Amino acid sequence: MNNKFYFVEENFFPKEKHFEEVLSMLKETSKMLKEQDGMVMHFVLNPEQKNGAITGIGVWTSREKFTNFMKSEHAEKIMKSGLSDKVKSWTTDIKAQLYTVEDAWHAESHD
Repeated sequence: MNNKFYFVEENFFPKEKHFEEVLSMLKETSKMLKEQDGMVMHFVLNPEQKNGAITGIGVWTSREKFTNFMKSEHAEKIMKSGLSDKVKSWTTDIKAQLYTVEDAWHAESHD
């Protein structure tokens, strides 16, 4: 792959009484990311197991596009909105992982 996709995974471990708020927040954040330069796709994953993490996975065209977004005015507005502090109070833990795609395939790309 010449242009390596970049995945951003965020795991939110909600307090039981705030599960729906965390899920709604991630869905709203996903909508805000839709028009960002370099954003290919975003997933919001609802855990099947009790006490599992609500997970967001963003697929970017490159690490550069993601880092440009993080430096953008749009990202700054999100950070300054107070949402981050609210989400911290709704969760027991938040984890993030960053990945560079080394290899991939898609069902529709098979010959």
